[in-house]
Amino acid sequence: MDSFQFDEIKKHIHEWTKLDYITPEDIPSIELYMDQITTFMDNKLSGTKRHEDDKILTKTMINNYSKNDLLPPSDKKKYSRDHIILLIYIYYMKNFLSISDINNLLSPMTDNHFQADKGITMSDIYKDIFELEQKHKASLQESITDICDIADNEFAEDSDYLKTFAMVAMLSYDIYAKKQLIERLIDFSTPKEPSKADIKEAKELAKKKEKLAKEQAKHNK
Repeated sequence: MDSFQFDEIKKHIHEWTKLDYITPEDIPSIELYMDQITTFMDNKLSGTKRHEDDKILTKTMINNYSKNDLLPPSDKKKYSRDHIILLIYIYYMKNFLSISDINNLLSPMTDNHFQADKGITMSDIYKDIFELEQKHKASLQESITDICDIADNEFAEDSDYLKTFAMVAMLSYDIYAKKQLIERLIDFSTPKEPSKADIKEAKELAKKKEKLAKEQAKHNK
């Protein structure tokens, strides 16, 4: 018996691609304690859970993000609107990026815009990105629907399992290609760490300069 009922899957595609999101207006403008933040995130993003007992955000997660320099320290155990914005980005990105990549991506934002009192603020960035995402949502849903139709037509006379597998395979390729691109973008934008050879060469050059400076000082005497 074929448990992959593709006609039923097609009926749910539009519903399943409706992502929960946090609007700029939803983010509290007052500082919150850790318990309040975890409750806020759980309430707003509960629809993104795969299983009922999945956790959106926990105290341990927040502490780990702080230890890994993803999140600036709280102010007397209170977290600002900017903290929440960072946590929202971390929540989505941790599903496909390493902690190191997220750190490299978010560090410039934290350095230049976290709790900024002038210029572009974190709230400004979140609002602009949110509007771009909303515009992109319709084309994203259309693209997924197209993949569903391609899989259905390609295996029209075959089992629902093959249709479902084809759709999963195409979506997986799409995710893989985009993940590769994201990683390349981060690598390209992040200053490269010097190699051991570069560090050794720099140290040797520094020693030569120091030796030359001492010899020059003796000569001047």
